[in-house]
Amino acid sequence: MPPRLPARYEPVPPRRNTVNTTVIVVAVLVIVAVLALFFLRKSKSSGSGAAQPEEIPALTPEQKELLRLSDTPGEDGLPFMFALTTCRHCKKTKEYLDSNDAKYHLLYVDEFHGKDRTDLMDKVRSYNPRGSFPTIVLPGGKVVVGFREQLLREALFHDSAVIAESSQGNS
Repeated sequence: MPPRLPARYEPVPPRRNTVNTTVIVVAVLVIVAVLALFFLRKSKSSGSGAAQPEEIPALTPEQKELLRLSDTPGEDGLPFMFALTTCRHCKKTKEYLDSNDAKYHLLYVDEFHGKDRTDLMDKVRSYNPRGSFPTIVLPGGKVVVGFREQLLREALFHDSAVIAESSQGNS
């Protein structure tokens, strides 16, 4: 017979699978809780049952006019700026134009919704394939993208002075 080991070295009798059972119970509870949350949120969001489309606010007369002008920007002799209300470069460009008393049209694309916004983004990309802001279309078709003070100064003040001189000479 082999020598008997002290009690502390004796093998521990195997336990039942209590650890495995506990893990399974916890996993089932977590799955049930996740499913319950999913269905509760789904039922709250559906509200009255039928999903209603998001209500699109009506355009103001000013927005309608800007949409019309955006079809042919710059043709009325004024620069046309496509911008976003949250864009810091757009704000700097607007401040620069305002501080130099430049006359221009300003359209905030993010104030439009649905098809109008999609159409405006298509127009912006036709002048600026990256679709970045601000995109300024100048009379004559020249486009300035971003806050480019030197380009704006040359295009708005130098070119407009040349245009004004040439139109006075032709009269």
